[in-house]
Amino acid sequence: MQINGLAVGNTQVKNNIFLAPMAGYTDYGFRKLLLELGVGLVFTELVSAKGLIYGGNGSKELLYSGDDIENTAVQLFGADADFMRKACESQDLKDFKIVDINMGCPVPKVYKNGEGSALLNDILKAERIVSECVKSGKTITVKIRTGQKAGDDIAQEFAKMAENAGASLVTVHGRVREAYYSGKPDYNAIYKAKRAVKIPVIANGGIFTVEDANIMIDRTGADGVMLARGAVCNPFLVCELLNKNPNMDIKTFMIRHLNLMANRLGKTRSALEFRKFIPNYFKGMIGVKELKTTLLSMDDSDKIIELLNKNL
Repeated sequence: MQINGLAVGNTQVKNNIFLAPMAGYTDYGFRKLLLELGVGLVFTELVSAKGLIYGGNGSKELLYSGDDIENTAVQLFGADADFMRKACESQDLKDFKIVDINMGCPVPKVYKNGEGSALLNDILKAERIVSECVKSGKTITVKIRTGQKAGDDIAQEFAKMAENAGASLVTVHGRVREAYYSGKPDYNAIYKAKRAVKIPVIANGGIFTVEDANIMIDRTGADGVMLARGAVCNPFLVCELLNKNPNMDIKTFMIRHLNLMANRLGKTRSALEFRKFIPNYFKGMIGVKELKTTLLSMDDSDKIIELLNKNL
């Protein structure tokens, strides 16, 4: 794929490789390190509009971006247009330029509340949410899926709606809701969405290698790619796409990530949160089964780091 800068509304992004919002994974530390490795734009974990308005500390914690706020977009979810606009206009989001509206999350808890991918069932409600958020003055982007079930193809229709309602960019996850995160992306649906609008379209889904990214761009004509699980399994995928050497190795990445987590969450909570990353970070390594098993049982970040330094 061709690497180039990209205008997202009034914000110029350094390149067209984005890091997807992933609940439980795109914490501040992970986002910061991916930006250092070269990704153009990162997104927070999913943040509840009502959670912000009602003062939920959990929602506010997800927003922390340190000095990287210029290259960080907020991913906001909700089903009430007025709450969504209020969240965009809130003090909590005052320093963020870009707000991304989630219309793709498939998990039942979100879907049953009429949020996330449930909005794909009601284009008029979705349109009102986008247009109200645009009135906040923020640059608004939208992330969608191609439909609810196999055979659906509504990405083109929703991309047009988003553009007409004032969105500056659309990301299409090339899968339907019932597929969750498995199966081959629907390249044709993304292609039609791209052809239907003048705003940038970013392609998401199934990108684990440089070849995957090249195929995605070749078949869809999208303006860039959004990395998700591929970046968690291999944080250096962004460097491979940029054709540059990483400025750290995987041990350094792990230790820095854990330290960044510990600085905000404390030694115990960070160690517990870090467990879900371990199988991904060790993928492909030989002779580390015992080490992984030990790490997955530890509850002190300092001891984890000590063990990593001794064994890697």
